[in-house]
Amino acid sequence: MDGFKTSATGFGALSETTMASPARGGLAPWQVRVLNAHIDANLDGEIRVEELAGLVRLSVSHFGRAFKQTFGRTPHAHVIAERVERAQGLMLETTEPLAQIAFAVGLSDQSHLSRLFRQATGESPFAWRRARWTPAAGGVTLQ
Repeated sequence: MDGFKTSATGFGALSETTMASPARGGLAPWQVRVLNAHIDANLDGEIRVEELAGLVRLSVSHFGRAFKQTFGRTPHAHVIAERVERAQGLMLETTEPLAQIAFAVGLSDQSHLSRLFRQATGESPFAWRRARWTPAAGGVTLQ
């Protein structure tokens, strides 16, 4: 029984070698590519876990476990993180109002963006944008 240490009670405990070995049960590379492409293409709309599981031909429960094993977070948390990341890009590249950016990344309104953004970054979207945005980066040129 390599990887297990037996105690006097007969119950095994994981050894350091077992815990250091790579985890199994994640998604295949083709599944990761399909999921990333689908999420990226549909970030502005609703993305359902059932839909993602179907794309990679897994049951919803098995998909959830495999997704978390591969990405280190749940599908929902991953999609939210991708939305926040895209919002950050839009805030630096455009002069669009935050409400418009929220809709562009599939969130219901500006307050939804603000709540998720603050959870992810520790700052409000307005403060984050103000601290990092430059007129040249935002597509605005001074004459």
